Amino acid sequence: MASNKTLDIKNKEFMLVGGLLIIVAGIMAFFPKMNGSGEDIDLISLPLVGFPIIVSCILMAFASQESRARREILAIPVKLFTLCASLIPLAVSTALFFDWLILVDWSSLEYNEFALEKEYVWIETIGASWHVGMDGLSFPMVWLTTFLVPITIITTWNEKDGATYHPLLLMMGGALIGVFVALDLFLFYVFWELTLIPMFFLILKWGGKDRRYAAQKFFIYTFCASVIMLLGLITLYFLQPEGSGQQYGTVTGRTFDMTVLFTNAAAENKGDGVFLGEDMQNILFVMLMIGFLVKLPAVPFHTWLPDAHVQAPTGGSMLLAGVMLKMGAYGMLRIPIAIFPDAVIHYQDVIMAIGLISLVWGAVVCLGQTNLKKMVAYSSVSHMGVILLGIASMQPIGYAAALFMMFAHGIISPMLFAVCGAFKHHYHSMEIGAMRGMAKWSPYLAVYMMFAWMASLGLPLLAGFVAELMVMIAFWPEYGWWILLPGAVLAITAAYYLWSMQRTIFEGGDDGQPPESLHGETPPDITLSENIGMIILAIFTVIFGIFPFIALGMMDEWTVAFFEGVFIKGGI
Repeated sequence: MASNKTLDIKNKEFMLVGGLLIIVAGIMAFFPKMNGSGEDIDLISLPLVGFPIIVSCILMAFASQESRARREILAIPVKLFTLCASLIPLAVSTALFFDWLILVDWSSLEYNEFALEKEYVWIETIGASWHVGMDGLSFPMVWLTTFLVPITIITTWNEKDGATYHPLLLMMGGALIGVFVALDLFLFYVFWELTLIPMFFLILKWGGKDRRYAAQKFFIYTFCASVIMLLGLITLYFLQPEGSGQQYGTVTGRTFDMTVLFTNAAAENKGDGVFLGEDMQNILFVMLMIGFLVKLPAVPFHTWLPDAHVQAPTGGSMLLAGVMLKMGAYGMLRIPIAIFPDAVIHYQDVIMAIGLISLVWGAVVCLGQTNLKKMVAYSSVSHMGVILLGIASMQPIGYAAALFMMFAHGIISPMLFAVCGAFKHHYHSMEIGAMRGMAKWSPYLAVYMMFAWMASLGLPLLAGFVAELMVMIAFWPEYGWWILLPGAVLAITAAYYLWSMQRTIFEGGDDGQPPESLHGETPPDITLSENIGMIILAIFTVIFGIFPFIALGMMDEWTVAFFEGVFIKGGI
């Protein structure tokens, strides 16, 4: 009987690998043949978006039919295939950056000009299409997503029930990329909501003791904000001038196409003209910004984040902090700021105030935390405030700083949460007091924790420093000596981090006195998979700190083109 079960399991593994290979072969056969110009190649829809989502759905459908015992046995081949599948989008995005597939000059793209742009008619009657493309705003976030997904899979390799856990990470990666490449408002909103599903189940199934409350709070907050954003998008859809052509609906005479909306808005925003009128711009701007500010999140819409982070599993927290939060800032720059520049000027001080309050509040609340994960979560709120300050500066360098902060924080914060997850896994506690003497028991974990904290506080030659410095430079022309407040907050945060390291990592921990949470057991150090994931994140934190121009050059060019197309030509 046991032999039959073993044979059955081996057959399942064979069927799994064989079936997925057939899918990969089918997808590759679907691609048009590469030619010299590359005009017929769609390098976005399938390899970056469709492939991870399709593979994850098949893997989860396959594993969900099996008993728990069989899922445990199938977990290894599923995890291996998930990891391999996650490396394909990373390979494609990296090849696109280095021009190994198609020559793309990312720095030469003008405003409302996109590389690798593809459009397929989807719902012809209402003017919705599968329209994707990338520019200097979206491509860094696409690469960051493709980079973090395999890192997250590696770091959380030993997570329980990996046969369904890791495919959810893969699905989330595909949905996130869909948000960043969508050039159709309808498609954008579909992917925006799709990102909620895997994160909801990650928190609900693999979270802590209060996971149901956290999952529900996360879903209610973000979904309600998304509904307000949807109402704004629908209002924008119906108030836009009617038109004709491929992008316009055959029944409604209107379109969801962002490129068309950008063109129409730029044409009407010139001189004294205001697209849709000043009052309507202000109203729609607020409706859209609410959806994005909740996702960012910014004070006072931030309360869902600490609960979600504390209860979420390590992989969920890594992708949530690394990429998902950045959807908010990306959405601001992509839609409302681009379409409603007059409203941006009108609410400039409000954006600055929200950013400043988020920066200060996140840092102050961070000082009083005893839970390590909650402290890191509030530090993320503070860093999102820095992004808003860059946007409020109304300077190209400020916008570039905001983009680079999104990117840098997207590498640093996953490392912080990887450290939190390792601490929870090995010390069975999230209380900062349990860290006392950790350097003696877990030297590798202590080193990574110190490094991540240093990167988070903005140590020079690490990725976070460049973004914070650029925000300060951009902040001065608009707000002068108000710069002292965010500067003081950053200094206080740095001092607290250093003090925390001294009193927790190094103090105590004498031989024979392990942390109380271990109940007399010897504290272990991190596993090989955790070590691999953290060291890769640390290496890239250093690389982008020493050579920020690798990503910053593209961002600088985009912000200059953005300001030229949205504000300068519009006379704003």
